[in-house]
Amino acid sequence: MRGRLGKVLDGAGWSVGLAAALSLLFLALDFQSPQIVLWTGQRAVGTEQNGLVTFYWKHHAYTATTPGSGSAKAVSVYFPPGNPDAAVAESLPDRLTAVALFGVPVLAGVAVLTIGLTRKRRWARRMNREKASGFGAGLDEDFVARRLQERRDSQQDRR
Repeated sequence: MRGRLGKVLDGAGWSVGLAAALSLLFLALDFQSPQIVLWTGQRAVGTEQNGLVTFYWKHHAYTATTPGSGSAKAVSVYFPPGNPDAAVAESLPDRLTAVALFGVPVLAGVAVLTIGLTRKRRWARRMNREKASGFGAGLDEDFVARRLQERRDSQQDRR
């Protein structure tokens, strides 16, 4: 990690750890939610009647519940391939929940990392300003010594 990424993150401190913790939180929340099937499951198209979607998988009929009590000819259903009984009908609230479980921790991690990196740069600028506050700071020491000697000589010549 001592390559470019290591140099970028060097000095970011606690923000890297917090961003990693938020990423782990994302994994834990997302994989524990039933909406994970919307991203990782097998898709089938079924027919809805009175809040039940009937779909077929490998020549067997399965059902899943859907919000509302309408009827539609084509409703997407997602399920784990090994367990079609755990099917989830696609709906906007379920998709938004799945996106939130992914997006919120990732955005929080990016924000924490950004804060940490800007803090690192502000710290470096502050340290450079403190070093540069004296006369001749940041210049070559020989050049400063010559200029000081010339200045002393010219002041003695004026007297």
